[in-house]
Amino acid sequence: AFENHDAPRAVSRWVADGHREAFSRMKMLLLCSLRGSITIWEGEELGLPQVDVPFERLQDPEAIANWPHTLSRDGARTPMPWTSGAPNLGFSSGEPWLPLGEAHADLAVDRQEQSDGSMLNFTRRCLALRNDHPALRFGSMKVLRADDQLLAFERAGDNTRLRCTFNLSDRAASPEPVGRAIVSVGDIDGGLLGPYAAVIEEIP
Repeated sequence: AFENHDAPRAVSRWVADGHREAFSRMKMLLLCSLRGSITIWEGEELGLPQVDVPFERLQDPEAIANWPHTLSRDGARTPMPWTSGAPNLGFSSGEPWLPLGEAHADLAVDRQEQSDGSMLNFTRRCLALRNDHPALRFGSMKVLRADDQLLAFERAGDNTRLRCTFNLSDRAASPEPVGRAIVSVGDIDGGLLGPYAAVIEEIP
């Protein structure tokens, strides 16, 4: 898990706004490539950013008691945006306990359902990829590189070997291609991975 109800959303915590979309996709592909049971926090599949909840709307006792010295956990607990044009984005006909994010209307489920290239549909493809490849669901994992820019590991199982390479930085990286790409995300030019790009390759 990369996100949960007790921490700010990763897309707001780990990356600058200009790279948010690319990072969201890379992060989801990485999550679906890891060993073990994966957990997707509500709204992560939509790429939701953290909501800045004003003090008068806070519900989090820890944040209220320590205001303004700690960041509220409520910003990751805001209502799910279901319908972009509906009151409260389709979450409730009454006043929700926390405010909705200003950026969340454009990321609502109904809008993303209609776009094949949306974060929601990309998440579905990542989950389908994991289900289709036993090496990703049940296979072994061997870390090949892990530094401040690149993470590369091999997943193996069911007579299949997959090389998973992720650029965790905002600058281009140049890992060596090793096989046939079965999925990629972000800007890739030959063997060059752009900022927050990733590729999964099947190794012969």
